[in-house]
Amino acid sequence: ELRTDDITMICMFIEGVDTREAMVYQGMSTRSFPKKSIPSLRDVTASVEAGDDTTDKLLPAGDNRPIRHHVSKEKTKAIEQMKQRMIAERDMTDVQNEDFDITTLYTEKSESEKESIAEAIQASVMFQNITDAQRDLIFKVVEPISVSKGDWVIKQGSVGDRFYIVDHGKFEVRIVPEGEEDTDGSGGNVVHVYVGSRETHAHPSFGELALMYSAPRAASIIAQTDGQLWGLHRYAFRKVLAEQTERKGLMKVLRKLGAFKTLDKEEIENITGSMEEATYGRGDIIVEQGAPGDTFYVICHGGHVERIETGDGGTKKSELKPDQFFGDEVLGPGENQYAATVTALTTTTCWKIDKSTIKRTLGKVRMKRRASGTVA
Repeated sequence: ELRTDDITMICMFIEGVDTREAMVYQGMSTRSFPKKSIPSLRDVTASVEAGDDTTDKLLPAGDNRPIRHHVSKEKTKAIEQMKQRMIAERDMTDVQNEDFDITTLYTEKSESEKESIAEAIQASVMFQNITDAQRDLIFKVVEPISVSKGDWVIKQGSVGDRFYIVDHGKFEVRIVPEGEEDTDGSGGNVVHVYVGSRETHAHPSFGELALMYSAPRAASIIAQTDGQLWGLHRYAFRKVLAEQTERKGLMKVLRKLGAFKTLDKEEIENITGSMEEATYGRGDIIVEQGAPGDTFYVICHGGHVERIETGDGGTKKSELKPDQFFGDEVLGPGENQYAATVTALTTTTCWKIDKSTIKRTLGKVRMKRRASGTVA
C-alpha cells in the first residue's frame, strides 16, 4: 500500500543497457503528470474536537496498488520501540489531551463494520501484537467520518493527528514536489487513488505515522466521491496502548476474586477489556451501603477511597488504594445490595463492570469457541 507519509525511493544504476531502449524508458520516467482544473476549495473542520487535519475540496484518477504486507525487521523493531516509548514516556505538551475520558469517543459498530476495521488494521505494523481486548477498544474509539466529493481529508504540510481507514469511496493522493508551490490550489500531481468498497472488502488506510508523532503530512488526500472514513486519533491510540499495561495489572486483581477464579486466561482478558473507566470527584459517594447494585469496581492508579460499613458490631472504616476493589459482593446470583458505603477521598478513577456485561462477554467468548470447534 502506498504510505502517504512515509515514501522511500530507490534508485538503481544498471550498466550495459541498450541505448535505444534507454531512451524509451527515459522518456517514460521524465514524463510529467497532466494537471487538471479544480473546483474552488471549501474548508471543512475535521469531525473530532482539537484535530489538526483540515478538509477541503476535489477530483479523479487511477486504481489501488497492492497492499504492502511485508516490512523490514529493522523498521518493525523501530516502530515497536516507538510504541513502547509512547507508553513509558508521557509528552507533557499532550497531557491534557491524553487525560480525556476515552469512553466519550465510544460509538457502536455493527459486526460488518468491525470486520472492515479489522481487515484494514491487520495490514499495518502499528497494530501488530495488540490483544483482543485492545482490538475491541479500537473498534469502540474509531470515529465514523462522512466525506463529500471534493473534501480535503488531509492537506500536505499540515500537522497530522489521525490515522484513516477507507470504508467506501475513492480518495486521491496529490503531492506538490519539494521546492514547488501549489499555485493553482490543486494539491499537486495525482500519484495514487485509494478505493474502498464494502462489496469487495477493500479497505485501504493512510496516515498511520500520525499515531506516533506530530509531523507535517507528506501528501494531500482528496475525496473523488462521497464516502466514509474511519478515523483513529493519536490520543485515543496512546490511551489504548497505555491501557495494555494497566489492564495486565487488572487481570491480576480479578484472579484474586472467587467470582473469577474458575475463568481461564482468555475469559479474564475479555472481561478486563470490557471494563470501563469512571472518574469521581472528592467527596462523591460511589456506592452506598444497603443500596441494590450489580457493579464491581477496581481502583486505578492515584485513586483513594474510604469504605464505611455499619453493622451490629459497630462501624468499620478502612481506606482503599490502587489495585484494591469493592462491590464484589453484588456479583453473586440474584439481586444483591452493597455491604458498605464507599466515598472518594480524592479525585478517583475506577475500572468498573456490571453483571450483565460479564455475562455477555463470557457468552461471546464461548460462542466463538463453539464456532471454531475448540469447545464441544
